[in-house]
Amino acid sequence: MKSCQDNRTIIGIDASRSVDFINKTGVEKVSDELIKEIEKLSNKEIKGNKISIFYYTSRLVNWLLQDKQKVIKLKKLWTVLGLSFEMIHSKPDILFVPVHTLPFFCPKKTYKIIHDIAFKKESESYSFWQRLYLNLDLKRCVKKCKKIFVATQEIKNDLLKYTEVDKNRVVVVPFGYNIKAPAQIATQNVTGRQKQILYIGRLEEKKNISNLIKAFEIFNKKYPEYKLILAGKAGYGFKSVKCQMSNVKCLGYITDEKKYELLSESACLVLISKQEGFGFPILEGFDFKLPVLASDIPVLHEVGADACLYTNPVSAQDIALGLEKITQNDELRKDLVAKGSQRLKLFNWQIAAEKYLQEMIE
Repeated sequence: MKSCQDNRTIIGIDASRSVDFINKTGVEKVSDELIKEIEKLSNKEIKGNKISIFYYTSRLVNWLLQDKQKVIKLKKLWTVLGLSFEMIHSKPDILFVPVHTLPFFCPKKTYKIIHDIAFKKESESYSFWQRLYLNLDLKRCVKKCKKIFVATQEIKNDLLKYTEVDKNRVVVVPFGYNIKAPAQIATQNVTGRQKQILYIGRLEEKKNISNLIKAFEIFNKKYPEYKLILAGKAGYGFKSVKCQMSNVKCLGYITDEKKYELLSESACLVLISKQEGFGFPILEGFDFKLPVLASDIPVLHEVGADACLYTNPVSAQDIALGLEKITQNDELRKDLVAKGSQRLKLFNWQIAAEKYLQEMIE
């Protein structure tokens, strides 16, 4: 699709994961936030180029302008058939894929976000078919994409280690964050929360849920008044995780409203994954003035810096000790919350969106 007006550069964005009927997890919500911010820059000049942005969707997205959406009506094989055919029939100057996979045919200027390549480092946490699919898409990204965007330096390091991609084609752009917590949270006493420990995210093997439950069992023997809340839909490996303790509540997929309620009332947030691409729940914890217990892995240090308490994710004993420190030491809790509030200010969607467009326009 070429514009005849003012020699504009046409950017087509895959917004197929922005539709309302899917239960969105972290990457889809990140994509939505980014698309909303990019839309604000539509019809602006970037590096002297006037740009126009439109969106490929599988059905109309209610928060995007209808006349800026190219609806491809396919229930199955939307990317492989629908989007691929569109790339042949009427391709844009630039294709940007913030989440999901590449179409079979791509323009020369194709850009994609890779959220992580944990399937390379923790292959046992994925099914055979997941590994096959993800490996194929990664190979095509390395071959087809003019540039690949990642949210952390650690993911860039992983790409350089596990693929032959040129380092200059991998661009680190940290995600942003929009404040969600109500104003009264800022003045809430952090020592007066309910005695519950909150995990938000997919319930799957790579998120280390089994070790978290083991650690909580150790912790709960000493502090039986606490509950562990697991909020998120089940993923690969969760069926093998025993969740039979009365003080462990598996809520499944929850609405944003329920998530904000849990964030407002919980004592702390935990994210002790084996691998992460970014660790967005950490920022949600900072927003709602929660002290955060996180895995002692490089990518979460990039996000949390000194505003988290870190623990060894492979040791249930260490995680249990971390749970004790972060729930029982009021001075530590206050210090982490204060640092988290300051750390959160560094994550800005407007800056991120501008950086993405600057990198795509040459």
